[in-house]
Amino acid sequence: MADRKAPGDQRVGFGVPPQFSQFKPGQSGNPGGRPKGAKSLKSVLQGELAQEINLSEQGVPSKVTKMEALAKRLVGDALSGKARPLTELLRQINLHLPDSEGAEKQDLPASEDDVRLLLKYASKAVDAQLNGKENNDPSDKL
Repeated sequence: MADRKAPGDQRVGFGVPPQFSQFKPGQSGNPGGRPKGAKSLKSVLQGELAQEINLSEQGVPSKVTKMEALAKRLVGDALSGKARPLTELLRQINLHLPDSEGAEKQDLPASEDDVRLLLKYASKAVDAQLNGKENNDPSDKL
């Protein structure tokens, strides 16, 4: 494609816009863009999760961050036998707590025994959901 001529005998083409349409020094290409000091969602979430709240565990009051409270809740729900929190906890452990031997992250389940155990748990959880009862019987735990 041949370059065209602009007024004033200036070359114009791909990557070379006419001089009259170029941004002037100090001129923004997006004057109505993000205002200075605007916070991103990530920074807002980090700030919110870092705030401390009062929490009472077994009658003992303590101050913990909201992130710690969420982690405690996730672990507690997983230990109570709820399927979704257990799955999410295992996923988070796999992502954030890799093996201490320096092994790389692995996809769960890692072995055939793990697959059998998860299938057994999932089938019991599905049966409990279909029968309309919570899986809270301690004798029914794996």
